[in-house]
Amino acid sequence: MYYGTVARYRVKPGHEEKFLEQMKGFESSPPPGWIYTTLFRGAADPSEIWMSVVFENEDLYKKNAESSDMDHAYRAMLEHLQAEPEWHDGHVIHEAMRKS
Repeated sequence: MYYGTVARYRVKPGHEEKFLEQMKGFESSPPPGWIYTTLFRGAADPSEIWMSVVFENEDLYKKNAESSDMDHAYRAMLEHLQAEPEWHDGHVIHEAMRKS
């Protein structure tokens, strides 16, 4: 069963480009089990960014979350945020995508 998180970030003024660059860097060398990431900018508050990330299963998600590489990336990410992010972990119970 797929597993992942939805996170809420509040980006410091003038840091969005660097924050997004760092987030996209994750894609160039993804950890085992990573499937996809989606980022949203809040319509009411442009400093608010929401992320969903999905892994093949809970074990691979947690292995990544507890890795020293992710800890290093997390600490670097905090430089661009107003506060620590909110995390909402869970099992993916449904997904749908329009077919082209």
